[in-house]
Amino acid sequence: MAARPKLVCEEDELMKMQEEFRSGRITNSATSEVIKSPHTSHESTTGKKSLFAARREMVEKIKENPFHYQHSKVQVLKDVVEKCESIEIKVHDQKRENPFPEVFQRTKSMKASGSGSIFAQQLRKAKMIKDDEIAELPSVTLPPCLNQCSEIAKAVLGETEANKIHHENVQKLSSMMDKDILHEQQQLLQTLDPKLIALLKNKKKSTSSSNQVMVENPPVKEISKETEDEPEIREICEMKKSKWLHMNHVEKEKVRWMSSLPPLKEIPGESFQARFDFQGHLLAANVDLPVTAGLHHHGEEPERAGYSINELMLLSRSSKMQQRVLALNTLASILENTRLGIFDSCFEAPLIPVLLDNGFLMLLRFCLDDSAPSVVAAALVAFSRFLSSPFDETCLERCYIWHLGEKQPNLCSRIQMDSTDQEQEAEMKDNEMSRVDVIKVCLRMDILLRIRYIFEEIRPEAPAVIAGLEILTRMARHSSAVAQSIVDFPRLMDVVFNCFLPKDVTSLCTSQEQDRVNNVYGLPVRQVLRLARVIASWNAELATKLVVKYSLLESIKIYVAIDTVKLSLPTQEALLLVLDSYHTWRTLLRHGVGIESFLEFYPVWFPQLQCYQSSISMDSGYSNSSNARFSHHLGSSLLLLMEAFLSACCTSGSCAGSCRGDHKYLHIKQVGGLREAVEICVAKWTWQLRKNTDPIPDSAGSLLATGIHLLATFYTHWIDPQAPSLLDKLCRSHILPLLHSEPMQELAKLLIRHSNLSSTLQSCSRFPESLPSVCATAMGGELVPIMASSSPFPLFTSIFRLLRIWKDKSASVQVVDLTIPSSCFDYLANLTGPPSCLSGNWFTRYELQFLHEFLMICAEWENFTPEQSRLAHQVALTAITSLGPGAEVVAVDWIRHLIFQKDFILRGFDLETSLSQLHLNETLLSTTLNGLSQLGNFYSDQLLPEESRNDLRTALTLEHRQVLPTDWIYLPLVLLYQRDLEKPLEGKTNIAETALFSLRAVYVLLFLQPTWFFHVQPTEHYARLACTFLAGNDLFLDKTISDYMWPILRKLARQHLDFSRPVSGVDDFIDLYERLIDQFEAVSYGSPLFAAFLLLPLQQHQPVRFRLKLWCEHPNALRILTLNDQQMLHSLDHWKEPTETNEVLLMKYAASIRSGTITSQRNPVLFGIATHHIKYYAERNPHSLDKLNL
Repeated sequence: MAARPKLVCEEDELMKMQEEFRSGRITNSATSEVIKSPHTSHESTTGKKSLFAARREMVEKIKENPFHYQHSKVQVLKDVVEKCESIEIKVHDQKRENPFPEVFQRTKSMKASGSGSIFAQQLRKAKMIKDDEIAELPSVTLPPCLNQCSEIAKAVLGETEANKIHHENVQKLSSMMDKDILHEQQQLLQTLDPKLIALLKNKKKSTSSSNQVMVENPPVKEISKETEDEPEIREICEMKKSKWLHMNHVEKEKVRWMSSLPPLKEIPGESFQARFDFQGHLLAANVDLPVTAGLHHHGEEPERAGYSINELMLLSRSSKMQQRVLALNTLASILENTRLGIFDSCFEAPLIPVLLDNGFLMLLRFCLDDSAPSVVAAALVAFSRFLSSPFDETCLERCYIWHLGEKQPNLCSRIQMDSTDQEQEAEMKDNEMSRVDVIKVCLRMDILLRIRYIFEEIRPEAPAVIAGLEILTRMARHSSAVAQSIVDFPRLMDVVFNCFLPKDVTSLCTSQEQDRVNNVYGLPVRQVLRLARVIASWNAELATKLVVKYSLLESIKIYVAIDTVKLSLPTQEALLLVLDSYHTWRTLLRHGVGIESFLEFYPVWFPQLQCYQSSISMDSGYSNSSNARFSHHLGSSLLLLMEAFLSACCTSGSCAGSCRGDHKYLHIKQVGGLREAVEICVAKWTWQLRKNTDPIPDSAGSLLATGIHLLATFYTHWIDPQAPSLLDKLCRSHILPLLHSEPMQELAKLLIRHSNLSSTLQSCSRFPESLPSVCATAMGGELVPIMASSSPFPLFTSIFRLLRIWKDKSASVQVVDLTIPSSCFDYLANLTGPPSCLSGNWFTRYELQFLHEFLMICAEWENFTPEQSRLAHQVALTAITSLGPGAEVVAVDWIRHLIFQKDFILRGFDLETSLSQLHLNETLLSTTLNGLSQLGNFYSDQLLPEESRNDLRTALTLEHRQVLPTDWIYLPLVLLYQRDLEKPLEGKTNIAETALFSLRAVYVLLFLQPTWFFHVQPTEHYARLACTFLAGNDLFLDKTISDYMWPILRKLARQHLDFSRPVSGVDDFIDLYERLIDQFEAVSYGSPLFAAFLLLPLQQHQPVRFRLKLWCEHPNALRILTLNDQQMLHSLDHWKEPTETNEVLLMKYAASIRSGTITSQRNPVLFGIATHHIKYYAERNPHSLDKLNL
């Protein structure tokens, strides 16, 4: 038999083996090896057989007896093979049917022990005799390098042959001189390949120094070193002592992770890599946690506990399902804590924008495509936490127990794309688009398709289902187009409504097994109602589609009427489901949808009102229980639902009666007894609160507030002869006594603590502009004050609203002594400073509702002191810039009845004192005050056209922005200038009127409310007033306009102007200043007003670039700038001190004087400024006169 062909066989040898096989000389294959020889083998001249001759004899023996077992050979250094003897083991030649060699059989009497495996024991027994022979060889002490070579030889050739070769090498080296050894070494190095030498040197360097030194040390030392490297772990010791198979040899590399942790290192500086535990909490740099917490051995910094974001993102793509789930759950917890604001001051940059820039959204989308359902569920939760915050949604739901709490925020991207970007939007990649609009990227990623598939096919447990619904809700808040896409997506809403909003009452009331607690399929999920509210709040069309196509109202009526005790849900979820049903119906009613269903259902609700008359109390002992709080919230929802029904009927014209006509049919026949029942409840609750000595519970206050709001809406639309008398009785008997009671005095003291407008908290910046949020928490995770429990604003808002309606309806109100708690005016005093960072927060709108009612009370009722009236006027000026969309009517009321209301201003200001102290022109001020009503109408029409007010009055989803800018007083002037840029305004008659009205408003507010006026930087005032000179060519030449401009500019010049700072609304102020100079040269005719305005940026404490711009680049402007000292807006010293040091400007001063561009007769101010600076420069630098050519 012959051996199988090997890779080292040459072609001639392969051909020879093929011929032998064909001729029949080879009957079967056997173990053999053909090794290529680098040289032709021959007998040595000394008679000693060479290695190759021995191999030829071995091949002949194999041919004679094919049943030889032969150990494998090892190749070293490519084709060079050093002494490799074959150890032959005779096997009896016996015929058998199996042509292959027999399997090696172990001795069955042997058993595994701590000394090694059974196979290793049998091999050692076979080698024992040869080992004894080797042990008799004489010992030789070698240098470390030779000893290392011997170790390599043992590994390559086997221990017996290696010892022989080693012994021969030692004898040879001992007989040679050192010089001969070095000579032979050099010859050997010259014959070897340089690359091979470099390889051997590198391997020698990589070998640890301990292994080189230990050769000369006793063997015990070496063993101790190995033991020292081995981790001292109790489990390993037990492993060695056990009888387990193959456990006697410890693989150190594989158990290194079980070794003791290195000690914690001192981290230099304040910054270090953030690491989190599995609950998403940030761990301190030096925290010492036990390894049993599972937070170690994660890669870098093994001594520190916790996982970094990079490690978690890497772990989320692990091949192990459990690791992917763990990473995604941890990331979800981190994102939830981030949205709560816990990490606001921890990181160098906000976490969510950083994750968004690094492709985290794509990673979550990949995880949603995982084949493991548990990974998909975890990815869905993490995706939800990335897009939205459950805490924000909870705060938005809490607002539903407040009046107008059904308003929803529009959370579209704050980044506005221009027309070019919109054209290239389709070509943008997902990671690029995510920096512009995250929700649009989600649509492009087919997230709707994936959520539908998960709901239909995977059918995850409750947390994943809720997370999927939260994702849809956040996407629906983006825009009406996205909400429409969700509704129109094939089968998506069908799956949601069929699976999570069932209508089968029998299945809902069937007792469920315990294992169905997490299975919400077939059970009502209240998050579906939240999704429906968000979609329906966009417009009436979407609301109608949800009702008609998906029978939303049918489900709501079932959940409102069903007994929550029998419902197959946890008690809290069942109660919240009822509340959400009321909230959703209320949203539909605001669009005029569901009015008929309400009338059909009214007989069911009226007994509940009667129950509230007798059973629900305002006592603190009762109100502090959880059942009482739910009863209060349920009553608030029911009353606000009825209030929304009345508003919808009276605004849509779908009701008949004496509401702007004959409304008796509605109130008497269909909702008969509603007013009487609510008035009885309000009377009872106000009496209980007046007698209550403890603080008013927030849920009880909200319930009473909703009842008062319902009555306010009722009396607003009810036109009946008996309505004023009934309202008068209600207010005198119950509302005023409540307002004057001690509990309300104590409640008023909470206004400042719960105010967003006076809060010192910083607004958060943790969210990217492409994924905004309502920000229920401020910087540092602090809850915005107005959302804290026991907020006093809802109750005070309802009381002030009803009192205003009472004053409008009844003539007897004039003799009423209305006493507002003094703490309310303390609250107003806190609002007179600069606007708070939370003034633009979404939840501030509910404080602004209270502020509107309170300020209008101050304006409409005349029994307030001048200080209180003046305070209310200043607060109206400050707070008007905090009003958002939907509050346009409020802004109009403030402009017409507060800010520009003559009677109200005269109550708060002593004009005679103002005229003497401020040196005002009496005629000018009197003319302005007499025309304040025209100013109010002018600003209302200019800033808030009636069309926009009507469009947003009934809108439920509103943009999250401010209606008016901080410098709204200049807005008509700015708009005038912008229209002039687009198209010249010459010949239009309303140009001068617009400018005049604007300057009158600036004039009266500048001198009556200077503190508020200069909340805006003086340089911004300068930039806005520049529009008077730039809009049109001759506005500033009008005498009436110039009469107002002179006192305004003199007041402005005495403020600290700093033109080195950026100016809001102006890209580059130097460009604006250059346009002013060009305009001055073109159309000013040397106007002193224009010239004085132009000189303000040239004061010496201002940047020198403005002086260089005028003096060096516009000599024609210098020539016509003929201002004298009396026409200056401020003392001339501001243009002379400190003295000029810029030599270029000084030389231009001298050149202008020398050339006659400016003269003392024509340009007295410029000439005096130039000569002053030249004089002092010459005194300091007499040798520099030649530069000035004087």
